[in-house]
Amino acid sequence: MAFFRPFHLRPFGLALLGLLWGLLLACGCGRKDGPSPEGDWRGRTLRIGTDATYPPFESVRDGDLVGFDIELGGLIAEELGAKVEWTNTSFDGVFPALTAGKFDLVMSAVTITPERQQRVGFSDPYYTAGQTVAVRAGDTSVTGVESLRGKVAGIQLNTTAALVLRNHPDIQVRQYPTIDLALQDLLNGNLDGVVGDAPTVRYYITHGFKGLRTTGGMLTEEHYGIAMRPEDTALREAVNGALRRLRESGRFAALEEKYFGEAAQRAPAPPTGIPWGRVAARLAEGLALTLGLTVLALLAGLPLGLAVALGRRVRFKPLAWLCAGYVEGLRGTPLLVQIIFIYYALPQLLGVDLAPMLAAVLALTLNSAAYVAEIFRAGIASVDPGQSEAARALGMSQAQAMRFVILPQAVRNVLPPLTNEGIALLKDSSLVSIIGMAELTRAGQELASQLAAPLAIWPVVAVFYLVATLPLTRLAAALERRMHRQH
Repeated sequence: MAFFRPFHLRPFGLALLGLLWGLLLACGCGRKDGPSPEGDWRGRTLRIGTDATYPPFESVRDGDLVGFDIELGGLIAEELGAKVEWTNTSFDGVFPALTAGKFDLVMSAVTITPERQQRVGFSDPYYTAGQTVAVRAGDTSVTGVESLRGKVAGIQLNTTAALVLRNHPDIQVRQYPTIDLALQDLLNGNLDGVVGDAPTVRYYITHGFKGLRTTGGMLTEEHYGIAMRPEDTALREAVNGALRRLRESGRFAALEEKYFGEAAQRAPAPPTGIPWGRVAARLAEGLALTLGLTVLALLAGLPLGLAVALGRRVRFKPLAWLCAGYVEGLRGTPLLVQIIFIYYALPQLLGVDLAPMLAAVLALTLNSAAYVAEIFRAGIASVDPGQSEAARALGMSQAQAMRFVILPQAVRNVLPPLTNEGIALLKDSSLVSIIGMAELTRAGQELASQLAAPLAIWPVVAVFYLVATLPLTRLAAALERRMHRQH
């Protein structure tokens, strides 16, 4: 009977893993740089959250945040004598992050509503807008929201357009992560109309969706406010004072004129071509973060998964039950929920502030380890029981038989499913955008919104993912061939 080469974690591998986690922990605890009890922000950092997929209020251009809200936030920080730090995250994540203390303010074209006022505080209104209906240019059957009865309308997720359509239960509503995807679906003929904030809808029609138009005028009159935690009364007074001074000095009016005045409305439409060099550079940055998250999660998830798989085989029943519960719990709940819990809820329960990078790697690691554990458990079970019996007959302990005989064969058997898990992890990393990580999918969202060209951007995003996964499959195949030659 032929035995196999010893399988063990080499010391430098363990050292590397410890170093990686040490670096993450060193930069993982976010700082709390809030104001003094008197609300003095001079010399401090004002942390503001936004979803930069909503031009002309906030978007990303050449890697920088731009837009009306972005400039206004900078002016407010200047008035307070503070520095400003922006976090770009998805809109459905801004309010949980605010509640968890990740931001001091949210500036993202947030409409003041009674429902939101029950959960967050608001500054004085700083902009008045309203909802409007977008339709295809050649469609004369829809003249407003009333004529959408019995038809299908699209809206952006978690926006006040849902409040408008709530009063029209006979309108079928489809929700989209970003407004540009809803407009694209309208252009494709899958919707009869899109309801959204008038300034943003008109911006998109001007900047890319030439086959659409607005109809029916303004449906509502809504006021945008700067959101903050309800208990931050001193900050609310400071922000309101800054807004008041900006209005008195004329700087606020100049900013409004820049983005919404006659000159802005008469500005020629931008070129219709896609700046592919800039697109590729931005997507490459997102891909680099995606690959970094995947590598770190795999480096930590593989040994953790192996430990859990071995833990399920021990005779000490409490440990075996604990490992089984870990696997079932992590596999039975969505990864998105786990990310939200670790980043937003866990810090409040433990009294620590996790940085997005640490929270993302931790969530991906724990989730991946549950699947890796099941892969290793199946791999170990696939090894002929006679191998273990022969090893024991030669005087090996059970642990030695597992280390030197069973695991080397199991690893060879599980390489294909481990490769699949790595590919799945790479794609699942797109979910961390909800906590402000600008990975590949988030970069695609920002570009599609900024350029009003989702049909052009998303196929390129798919190609980037394909480029990232192909080397992984080739590497796994090469390792598998090498192990077959050796054994």
